[in-house]
Amino acid sequence: MKKLAASCAVLFGLSSMVACSNGNENQNEQENKDLVTSIENPVEIEFWHAMSGPNEAAVNQLVEDFNATVGQEKGITVKPIYQGAYNDLKSKVTAAIKAKTAPAISQAYPDWVAEYLQSGAVVELDNYIFHEEVGIENFDDIAEAYRKENSQYEGNKFYSLPFNKSTEVLYYNKTFFEEHNLTVPTTWAEMEEVSKQITEITGKPSFGFDSAENAFITLVKQFGGEYTTSKGEVLFGESDAAVEMLEMIKRNTDAGYWRLPGEDKYMSGPFTSGLVQMFVGSTSGASHVINGLAESENAFEWSAAPIPQQSEDTKAVIQQGTNVVVMKQGNTTDEQVYAAYEFAKFLGTYDANLYWTMNTGYLPIRQTVVDSEEYQNYIVESGDMTKEAGPAQSDYYFYDVVFTNDDFTSYNVRTAAGVAVENVVLNGMEPAKAVEEALRSLNLK
Repeated sequence: MKKLAASCAVLFGLSSMVACSNGNENQNEQENKDLVTSIENPVEIEFWHAMSGPNEAAVNQLVEDFNATVGQEKGITVKPIYQGAYNDLKSKVTAAIKAKTAPAISQAYPDWVAEYLQSGAVVELDNYIFHEEVGIENFDDIAEAYRKENSQYEGNKFYSLPFNKSTEVLYYNKTFFEEHNLTVPTTWAEMEEVSKQITEITGKPSFGFDSAENAFITLVKQFGGEYTTSKGEVLFGESDAAVEMLEMIKRNTDAGYWRLPGEDKYMSGPFTSGLVQMFVGSTSGASHVINGLAESENAFEWSAAPIPQQSEDTKAVIQQGTNVVVMKQGNTTDEQVYAAYEFAKFLGTYDANLYWTMNTGYLPIRQTVVDSEEYQNYIVESGDMTKEAGPAQSDYYFYDVVFTNDDFTSYNVRTAAGVAVENVVLNGMEPAKAVEEALRSLNLK
């Protein structure tokens, strides 16, 4: 809108700018007028997802609740279809798009949405979200980072809505900390000191990162640098932040204080077996800690806290997880598109989000859910402190921007970032060299 108005002003003068703006408003009014917001004959749509086990049971319950309420009122029936693991879901949706048989609604990571957009199958949701009658109530209640992530695409339009979200927290052995009178670290300087103390006690590494990629991206931001932009610009080589944070990692791994998962793949294994006393990992992995301790002979009380920060001015923690995307292809009707939007909207309502977060490992997307008595009581009853530590960081959530250009994608950059950390930790590479190698792998050196 601002770019359009500015262009009109430059080309035609101030008076023409008003006419141009009015023309755009008239266009929006026409789009809203043509928007389908009711259903004459009942419709059925498919919701493709990758949720299994307890998560699938929760999905099925939400679908049942929708069909019995909003669906019954509006003539919509949603059919949930489990398509396997995330990679399987991605492959099947991609194949369906090529065959022009895409589902009306599906789970999707942001980079998937960016890829699907190139097919023209993805539906822009702004006219629905901000519609006077069928729009999303209290939309600002949804965490700002989630809203920004879902509108990061061309024109800052919404092409998806948040669904199963997570962030990273610091898992720690509460029993060990209390026995040895240790304080949970809130900064990386404190983390280095506490790690040293723990290793002196145990003779083993104290701490680990679950994801080398997330560690790189998050710490670059915490150390005052930038990672990438939505235009595909790679920025982590333009400041000292990447080298400085890798020097911190190398210093502590060389000393034997820190480690990566290695063959364990996830740090929950070494944590529950007592090989480390702390790790930074996803809130969605809490069940692995709980289940691991239930099976371990070395049972202890665990807890979670916000991840350490480098400074108050550069606080940052990554938020991740999938969203839901609405698509229109082939025989999909405008009424089915509207039905898919209604289901996407339903998933983000207070009641649905409260149920979802209390029955899965995922976090609330709405602040009113976080603040609710039901949710706070749930935290106490479940003992899952990731449900408290995660949302406590929402003011400084950030999302990993997605892009696809002629040379590489955001996924390629993320992979290079993870390799840089592994080169430092596992191969003893000097931090500056690791950053240089990451840039070279992207043909930027």
